[in-house]
Parts: sequence; C-alpha cells; structure tokens
Amino acid sequence: MEKSIVILGSINYDIVSAVERLPLKGETVHSYGFDVFTGGKGANQAAQIALLGMRSVFVGQVGGDAQGENVLAGIRAKGVDASFARVSPGEKTGCALITVAPDGSNTLAHAPGANHRIPKDLVDSAAGSIRQAEIFITQNEINQDALSYGLALAREGGVRTLLNPAPAIPLPDVIFAMLDYIAPNEVESEIYTGISRQGKSPEAWRRENAEWFLERGVGNVCLTLGAEGAYFFNGKEERYVPAFPITAVDTTAAGDSFIGGFAFGIAGGWPVEKCLVFANACGAVSAETKGAQNSIGDYKRISAFLEDRDAGGF
Repeated sequence: MEKSIVILGSINYDIVSAVERLPLKGETVHSYGFDVFTGGKGANQAAQIALLGMRSVFVGQVGGDAQGENVLAGIRAKGVDASFARVSPGEKTGCALITVAPDGSNTLAHAPGANHRIPKDLVDSAAGSIRQAEIFITQNEINQDALSYGLALAREGGVRTLLNPAPAIPLPDVIFAMLDYIAPNEVESEIYTGISRQGKSPEAWRRENAEWFLERGVGNVCLTLGAEGAYFFNGKEERYVPAFPITAVDTTAAGDSFIGGFAFGIAGGWPVEKCLVFANACGAVSAETKGAQNSIGDYKRISAFLEDRDAGGF
C-alpha cells in the first residue's frame, strides 16, 4: 500500500507585504508592494509532503467565498489529496496578513475563519485515511476539539502523531500525552515551558525544554531553531543539526516546510539525523523564495540543494 501522511489543519490565503523594516507599535512603514498566496500551516505542510512525492491527504475547511475556491485549487495543484477539504458556505476562508522585512523576518496576524469551525463529522469522514497513514499531523491554527479528536482517532489506529504547536496556545496535558512527536520553534517552546535562555548555555536550554515536554508524555521532541538549526531529544537519542547558511528572503513557510520534510523522513524510516538534515534543507529552500506555498521545493530541488552543499545521499 502506498505510504501516506494525513494533515488535519489550517488553510488560508496570505496577503504578504514587503516592508523596509518591521513596524513598531502604532507605526506606519513604507511597503514595496504586496502579493496574495495560498498558505496556512496545515496546507503548507501538506504541500511540502506532496511535492516530495508522498501521498499527502489534507483535512480542513474553507469558507464559501472566492478565496476558498482559490486556495483549494492551490493545494490540488501541488498534488495534495483534498478529498476531505470541506467548503462551509456560512464561513469566511482564513486569512493571514504578513509583513516581511528585507532580511526575511516577518510578523503575522491570522484571522482563522472556517479553520476554527472544523466539525467532528468532517474528521470522521477522513477516519479511514487517518488509520492507514504513516503519520498524522496537526497544528494549533484549528479549533482544539477537532485537533484533539483527530489525535485520538490516529492513536486508536496505531498511527504516529505529530503536533506543530503553533501558535503557542494553552494545551491540556491530555493532548501532550497523545503525541509521538512535537515540533515547536524556540519561541513556542519557551512560551510552553517557561524556561528562559537567560543564564543557560544553548545545549542546556534545549535539553531542559525538551525534557519538559517528555515529562508530559510526549514521545519525541524536535525543536526548530531557525538560523541555528534543529534539535531532537526523546530521553535516549539526542541530536543537534546546524542550519544551512543561506540568504533568507521570506521565512513565512520555512517552518512548515521543515515539518513536512521531517515527517517525510520519519514516514520513510530514515534515521533521525538524516530527517533533521533533510528538513533543514526543506526549510532553507523555502526561505530563499518570497511567499508561502509557492516557495516550497520539490524533491528534485531539495536534493540539488543538499548536493550543492556536499550533504548528498538523499
């Protein structure tokens, strides 16, 4: 049977404005122009997995508007199976307003719309695909009852689960206990754990943050560290892989590309370190291009990136 990954998550249209620098509170800064892209953490992760060549099944919801039609067409064009993507006529499609500075850093405001109204019966409709998947992925951009229900279905079916806890909103311990993998970035991790970097070495901070999640029942912790790389710990195996040096243009979808690449490697049975190197490459390729899903690279592009940096074998 063909390997697959199911992603229960958000799908948006992104309005991206290039600015001379990120604005301060109450400040207006000059913009060089704006673009509209297909985005949303769930949809971005699904697109990355599909572009890598693995069956990617997206479960989510858009509004009954033109934007909804456009973003669904966008993920289908990337090869994503959107059979379980529902149109909710009474809702608006999720929207993200993003400002991007010349160094690729960004700020983001998200109006979830239909993403926060995913009903139980929509998740139920995808139950068969969830139970057949190698990995089930979800994020915090959807309503928590749908997230929790999807995780429970996956666990009941013996499917490995991965949560990208973005944004970092409060989660009950019962959700942590259902996670085989959690992949927060450094800011999200610190919000959850309350463990500050101040006065600690990077190595000590990473380990302490990972242990906090492990103590709550998570099986494996992968911290994404942006330009510093990625760190993995599960109580037995510990790995740190530095990032590839690049000139970042737009980091909007880089974290989602990392998640997609990491899940692809795990589903393929790769060693953890190989998964981290590959995921770092996926994130780096995305960050080199403006936009969200349009910045995500396919397997050929990721492999070429790795080969150019003498990190082949993929």
